[in-house]
Amino acid sequence: MTKKELSQLRYLNKEIELLKKQIAEAEYAIEKRTAVDTVSGSNSEWPYQRRTFRIEGIDMKWYEKRLKRLKRKLKRRLEELMEKREEIEEYISTVPDSLIRQILTLRYVNGLSWQQIAVHVGGGNTADSVRMMHNRFLKKK
Repeated sequence: MTKKELSQLRYLNKEIELLKKQIAEAEYAIEKRTAVDTVSGSNSEWPYQRRTFRIEGIDMKWYEKRLKRLKRKLKRRLEELMEKREEIEEYISTVPDSLIRQILTLRYVNGLSWQQIAVHVGGGNTADSVRMMHNRFLKKK
């Protein structure tokens, strides 16, 4: 697995959150959508005079259709993203070296900086030494 593929994990997580936010915004926007139409009618008592009335309401067919389509799109995309995320996490778990596995997990799953990773793994490692271990491992693969 390449560095580019591994770095996608951070962006996959952000994209999942973005999709969830988009569906929430779409639901809110749909709730504000109203349909307007006119109908004709008359007084219920004599004199019967023909008049037109303006009616407003929520277009439920449009609302349900749009919402179903958005949820279907979200679900399909979430499944793709979760599958890719599992693939990356599975790769990281197969790395035989514990230190490298920790570095990869902290960097790509948890999204920590090199400095934070160096502090977390300890052992006198600096941000640069952790980064170089990471780069050497990926070059070998």
